[in-house]
Amino acid sequence: MPPRQLVIVTGAGRSGTSAVAQVLHGSGCSMGNDLHEPTEFNPTGYFEDRWVTTVNDRIMAACGLDRRFGQASRAEVLAAAAPYQAEMARLAGEAGGGWKDPRFSWTLEAWLPELPAPPRLVVCLRSPRAVVDSTVRRYGQTSAYARRHVAFQWSRQYLRLLEVIRDYALEALCVEYDALVAEPEAAVACLSQFVGQPLDPSAVDRSLRHELAAVPRHHASVYRQVRALSMA
Repeated sequence: MPPRQLVIVTGAGRSGTSAVAQVLHGSGCSMGNDLHEPTEFNPTGYFEDRWVTTVNDRIMAACGLDRRFGQASRAEVLAAAAPYQAEMARLAGEAGGGWKDPRFSWTLEAWLPELPAPPRLVVCLRSPRAVVDSTVRRYGQTSAYARRHVAFQWSRQYLRLLEVIRDYALEALCVEYDALVAEPEAAVACLSQFVGQPLDPSAVDRSLRHELAAVPRHHASVYRQVRALSMA
């Protein structure tokens, strides 16, 4: 029997990662053994394993990626993750169907040696302008500085993901947030084919979309590259 392939859901925060993870979890692809509780900001739930996100938080803090405009090379992320390898291997061994965490955009490479097999990667995508609007509204930080920070991180994390996907030849699928909400049946059908099991599109809440936003010209190239994952 071939080793299990976990489904890992990631992408910028506020890009539909929770909605996709909810579809997977509700259709029998368990996204964690100890999920974070819903909050007022995400009343249907985050579908994130508490201990997986804790490890990712620690890696991010250790290499400075938790700071505004923080940057770290791939080698620095791997070095920051080294003290947690045993914990990562244990969590991978206990995992069900997969995990979801936007921070995998930065930390995924460090997890790969600990996984039973290369994962199936679901990359959620939404216009950076909509991500910025949603993020600053949630955190109440509407300054130009805060908006630049969110836009900066949006671009950097997708570029990092694209590098890792390319270098490790990972199976990856892009799920666009607007398409998921507008046509959940079609989007979930593609996701179902990718993960290899039936998925229920009824879990997608069409009312979640608060605004549509064009992709700014200076982010268009990155957006197109990520979107192309759905055509590979």
